[in-house]
Amino acid sequence: MTESPNKEHLILFVDDEEKTRKYFARLFGQNFEVLVAEDGVQALEIFRENMDRIGVVVTDQRMPNMTGSQLLEKVAEMKPTCIRILSTAYADVDAAVDSVNKGGIYRYVTKPWEVNDLEMTLNRAMERYVLEKERGTLLKQKLSSVEMLASSDRVLSIATIAVIGHPGLRHVGQALTALVQLAEVGGSEDSDEAPLDQALNWRELYGRHLSYLRSIHQGLTRDKLKGFELDYSRTVAVGDVMGPLVGGNGYFEWLRGEPSTTGWPGPAETMAAEISTLLMALEAVMRDAGILLVSEIQGGIEFRLSSRLLARNLEPLRTATKDAPSTECLALASSLFRLADAGAFFEVVPEEGRDMIRFKVTFDPTRNPDTGVAGWDSLMAALTGNDVFWARYGG
Repeated sequence: MTESPNKEHLILFVDDEEKTRKYFARLFGQNFEVLVAEDGVQALEIFRENMDRIGVVVTDQRMPNMTGSQLLEKVAEMKPTCIRILSTAYADVDAAVDSVNKGGIYRYVTKPWEVNDLEMTLNRAMERYVLEKERGTLLKQKLSSVEMLASSDRVLSIATIAVIGHPGLRHVGQALTALVQLAEVGGSEDSDEAPLDQALNWRELYGRHLSYLRSIHQGLTRDKLKGFELDYSRTVAVGDVMGPLVGGNGYFEWLRGEPSTTGWPGPAETMAAEISTLLMALEAVMRDAGILLVSEIQGGIEFRLSSRLLARNLEPLRTATKDAPSTECLALASSLFRLADAGAFFEVVPEEGRDMIRFKVTFDPTRNPDTGVAGWDSLMAALTGNDVFWARYGG
């Protein structure tokens, strides 16, 4: 048997007279769960502690410390959906009417109460609160669905324009997976707030997407997506590539770690040119993070990055924000496509209990990227097999 709405949500009754509080609780305590307070200060404390469950606030107008109207104004600021009722003597009716007309108060009741009328008012007030709460839940669900569609459209657009910009692009899935993970880890997915502004209309949402398309079309150009061809028949030590790149950089701290036994495809100058695109992009996106740590691992390198800072700066890539992706965001995206095309593998590993991730970039000299499918076939294969994408946007 489900709990009735009258017991599921609370009524907060506020009056400075103890006998009036006891009278109200005795009259309506069987039908409603009632909390009482003796003045506005105590009422606000109780309201903050029970805000999620309080659906109706009934308060006397004349009280010490603050009037009932002032209390209801503060309640409205903290929880606009809460139904507010003012209880007043006949002498204060004009003030009560003004509060109803200007302050958004649901209704006023006069003392002495007509018990049946007040009970009907309370029932209707609680019914209205429950309906508004259900409506708000449905609206959030609808906005969440719209946000999901808009977000998936953005991610698809990145991959699509990358392939249009360079039809020969290989291993699109490697770059797309890494980009989604870098943008998602540290994001506020568990937030109860609706992801989109409830006042946002379709024209504005469409305008945002057009602005987004314009930005990535200008940012993901052919020259930025395609780099130099690496020679997989010769290898170079990872440290020999990374040392000169980060040694005098001042922004990266090179922790050599355990030297990789496999090395990278060469020559060193060509590999350095490819890796430098990623370093510059990370430096720009993570500019507020201070020194970035990068170390050598088997097959490549590993960065330690703030997941929250990444998610915040890459947010336009994953949600329908009003801001178009920055030049720095698109530089990171293009560097990932570029490295993936050259044969790089990416791995994003969150550090448990910490606001950090480990971002790994490795190469396998035994795997020649020329064997990978290119163009639209590459994009189709990337999407159908991309578990990260479908887990986030598939339902």
